[in-house]
This record gives sequence, C-alpha cells and structure tokens, in this order.
Amino acid sequence: MDRLTLANIRLMPRIGVTPGERRQPQLCQADVTVWGDFEAAAATDDLERALNYSRIHEKVVESAHAREFNLIETLTYQIARDILRSFPVRKVNVRLRKRPASLADKLDFIEVEAEEE
Repeated sequence: MDRLTLANIRLMPRIGVTPGERRQPQLCQADVTVWGDFEAAAATDDLERALNYSRIHEKVVESAHAREFNLIETLTYQIARDILRSFPVRKVNVRLRKRPASLADKLDFIEVEAEEE
C-alpha cells in the first residue's frame, strides 16, 4: 500500500473536560496519514486519479470544528472515521497534539494516536 501524510495541520477546536476549557478554541496540531493504491495516479499523472490532499485537509478541519469535544481521544477517532468514510483509502492514522492548560508549565503537549481500517 502507498502512503500519503499531511503533517502538522493546525486546528482550533473547542476541546476540554470543563466548560471553561471549551469556551475558547484551543490550538491542536494533527498529522494524518492515509494508505491506499496510488499507482494509477502515478502512472497517468492525472489529478482525477489521485487523492486530493486539499480535500482531506478540509475534512480534517471540518471534523475538528463540527462540535465541542471533551476528550482529545474522541476528536482523534472522529477525524479518522470521517476520513475513512469520505475517501477511497484503506487505512488512516491520526496523531493529534494539544497543550493542556493545566500542564502548560510541565510539558510541551500531549498526543493521542489512532489508527482505523
């Protein structure tokens, strides 16, 4: 299988356990990798036969901003499942990072990784 990665997508979801955390959008960053068969696109050099990574990016942003989330795990899986439903890919991996306000002085970020087929 071939692989395509969109790295360090910047998102501003409303995410957090408390209403105060969700009141303001928080910066999150995502890496999204999809697996599929890209041979036809490579052989023909035809955009119509390729995965449109701009549309994948749009789907990630749409998923992240569609509603509020309590947990980063929920958002990670939501993005993965939305991509699988929307594109002809066999597998997707989503790594999502955020800096929790309560630990801002103790670490750079937390990260959740989910893989769906």
